[in-house]
Amino acid sequence: MKILYPTLLALLAIVLIPPESSVAQCTCADGSTPSSITYSQYFDSITTTNSTITFPQFDPSIGQLTCLNLGDTVTTIVNYNLENDLDTATSYMFETYRRSQFTGPNSFFSSVISAPKDYGPYLLGPYDTSSTADQVSVGPDTVFYNNVHNQYTSSIAGFLGTGTVSFNYLTTSTFTILTGSDNAIIKLRAFTRLNVDLTYYWCPYAILGTNFTSFVLSQNGRDAVADWQVANFQPSTQYVLEVSTDGRNFQELSPGAPMENGTTAQFKENYTPAEGYSGYLFFRIKQTDPTGKYAYSSVKSLLFDQGARQIGMSFYPNPAVSGIQLQFLKNYGGNYLVEIINDAGQVIFTKNYSMTGPSSVNIQWPRKPAPGLYFLKVLDLNRSVQQVERLQIM
Repeated sequence: MKILYPTLLALLAIVLIPPESSVAQCTCADGSTPSSITYSQYFDSITTTNSTITFPQFDPSIGQLTCLNLGDTVTTIVNYNLENDLDTATSYMFETYRRSQFTGPNSFFSSVISAPKDYGPYLLGPYDTSSTADQVSVGPDTVFYNNVHNQYTSSIAGFLGTGTVSFNYLTTSTFTILTGSDNAIIKLRAFTRLNVDLTYYWCPYAILGTNFTSFVLSQNGRDAVADWQVANFQPSTQYVLEVSTDGRNFQELSPGAPMENGTTAQFKENYTPAEGYSGYLFFRIKQTDPTGKYAYSSVKSLLFDQGARQIGMSFYPNPAVSGIQLQFLKNYGGNYLVEIINDAGQVIFTKNYSMTGPSSVNIQWPRKPAPGLYFLKVLDLNRSVQQVERLQIM
C-alpha cells in the first residue's frame, strides 16, 4: 500500500545553466543565437502538496518565441515518524521516495523523483497512547541536495500573450510498507528549498536590413527630432516613428514623407511631448514591407526637463557586472521601483526597495544579463518622480 503525504514547508529561488544541446533546439530560423529573457519566482513556506507558480507570458509583439525552459533547483530535508497500530510488538520496514514536479500549459511536464530508500527494521511496541515505545522518529534526512533540473519545450501556444501563465508545483512523498502493518500511522515533516526560473528564447521578427543606414535622435527646444536614412528605398515599404514614455509600450506616430535622392531616402520627424511633460521619451522605427511583415530599429531615448523632475540619483560602477550602487543626493526615504530595460523594451529586472535610513541602495541582479547597453529606470513611488539612465553591463 502506498500513502501520499504533502510537504509541510517549502522555500523557492534558482541557479540555471541550460544544457547546450537543449538551447541549440531554440536556434533562430537563420541559424543565429536567440535572445532570452528570464523571470524568477521566490516563495517561502509552501505548506500544501500543490502550489500555483505564476510567471508573465511572452509578449508576441516583441518577437517570435522559439522555445522555453523551466529550470529548478531543489533541496529537501525530511523527518518521518512511524507508529505501530497493532496490539502486539511488530517489526517494521518501509520504503520511500520524493517527487518534485511541475505541470503547465500544452501538457508541460517536468518531474524529478529521488532514488527509493529503505528504512528499518524497527521493532515497535504495542500501540499505546501514553508511551512512545510504539513509535520511531527517523531524520532529518536529505532527500534532494541542490538538485538541478531543466525542462525545455517548443509547445509555446499557452505561453503567448500579455497576461500570466501558471504552473502547478507538486511536492510529495510516497511510502510503501515492506514489513509490518499496512495501517501503520505515518507522519511526515519536510523542509524544501526551491528556486524556479522561466526562460523564454525568442528571435526578432526581422532585423532592419542593410539598406537602413542611420538613425539619429536629437532635441530642438521642446521637440524631439528623429532623422534616419534608407538606401535602395522602395516606396511600398513604410517607415513609421514610434514613441513611448516607459520604453515598453509604444505608440505609432503619423508616417512622414521621405525626401528621395535617387535610390536613397531621408526621413525627418519632429515630436512635441505634451505640455509640462518631464522625463524620458523612447523612440524606435517600425519598418513594414508590402506583405505586412515588420521589423524594428533599436530604441533611443531623450530626457526632457532633467532638473525639474529627476529623483536626484547617481549610480556606480558603470559599466557594471554583478550589480550597482544607487546614491541619492537627498534622503527622501520611502519606496522605490528599480527596473532594467533592454533595447527591445523588455524589463529584465524589477524589484521594489524601501528606504528609511541610508541614502544609497545596493542593487544585485540574481541572474547576469547579457553584455550590452540597457536603461536603468528608478521610480520614486511616493513622489511619482522617475529617473532613467543608460547602464552598460559587461
